[in-house]
Amino acid sequence: MASEQSGTSAPTNTVNHRDASGSSTADSKRGWSWALICGLFSLVGAIMLVTIALPSLVHEVQLQRDCTELTDGIVTQLVLNPADESDDDSSDTWTPVFRYSVNGQSYEQKSSVASSPPRYKVGQAVAVLYDPADPSRYIVKGDNAASVLWSLLVMMCLAFTAVFPVALMIHKANNPGSRRASGISSAGKSVNPKSLPKPSQKHAGPSVTPSSKEPDQLPY
Repeated sequence: MASEQSGTSAPTNTVNHRDASGSSTADSKRGWSWALICGLFSLVGAIMLVTIALPSLVHEVQLQRDCTELTDGIVTQLVLNPADESDDDSSDTWTPVFRYSVNGQSYEQKSSVASSPPRYKVGQAVAVLYDPADPSRYIVKGDNAASVLWSLLVMMCLAFTAVFPVALMIHKANNPGSRRASGISSAGKSVNPKSLPKPSQKHAGPSVTPSSKEPDQLPY
């Protein structure tokens, strides 16, 4: 009977180990999934920050610093940028073109920022600040659209870049201790196989204990 009981208890322990291993494998896959998604967000944000947003903002800041001489300008035309037909949220935008003169030489420059509705009208007079070292570099006085645009893009890229570090800190805060893949119960506590309760033994009949003493003789 003892051999039968030990045979029935072994499969129970095997099932427990399989459940713990399967649960840890599923948790590991979920962990890799969120890490991959957050990592892609951060990678795209970092690439856009380094290649587009930050250089454009630095260029705009340098342009405002270098353009110190004032001259009169005028809006000569508004260039139409048709909406993207594949995008329902897209709309037509207009890019202004400015003309100004420096030392008898005329410059006609297209703005780097388009808007909808247009910010200017054809024939509108504007004040232009230009770079004395290179009069083709200019800004329209009081027009901060480019600075605001690139600043917002930089902040957006920084937010994307911070997705993975923030998610990693949250994950560590929710999981302060490192857990092993095996030997973990569904409640999150480690299980010691030796501490598992042993199955109760059932006896078919009364137990017999051998004795070295001879039984007393029965009276006739």
